[in-house]
Amino acid sequence: MQEGEFHRVGGEQPVHVSVRVIAATNRDLLRLAAQQQFREDLYYRLSVMPIRVPPLRERAGDVPLLALHFLDEFCRRNNFRPKSVDPAVMAALESYAWPGNVRELRNTMERMAILTTGDAIEWNAVPSEVRTPTASPRQAVVQEAERALIVSALRQSEGNVSSAARALGMERTNLHKRMRSLGIQRP
Repeated sequence: MQEGEFHRVGGEQPVHVSVRVIAATNRDLLRLAAQQQFREDLYYRLSVMPIRVPPLRERAGDVPLLALHFLDEFCRRNNFRPKSVDPAVMAALESYAWPGNVRELRNTMERMAILTTGDAIEWNAVPSEVRTPTASPRQAVVQEAERALIVSALRQSEGNVSSAARALGMERTNLHKRMRSLGIQRP
């Protein structure tokens, strides 16, 4: 790499090349080099211009733009009618941690586009792992308690959201938002 040349297999003469090497990894190469699990000299040859791209879970604001881009691209490539995304679905996409990063988001958008027959991707097309994002045990308990409270209020009010909101002491619009974020549908 340093000399800009290589030897072909079985060749006798060096071949001169002018190339730029772009390398990507999700590993901490400096730490691995310090632990002698990665060649230190190779690390310093590769790290001329390091660029850190944070994972998608650290860039939740990028999720809507990427999701709509992937959806549009998939629909055009497969001759599907253009589709929109329900706001509750988009909220779920933004709150998910995306352990598979951008590739997982792309695959999820394609799966939802395939499962959706109408013009809008709705809640029933959202994969179960995205519907129930991973939360800390404490957050999960709080969300489950809130879900149970809202469902109970909706049952008592026979599905009337305005009555349920009054019983819970909150605004109707806020109750609608909480219902969407917790994946609760009116009975």
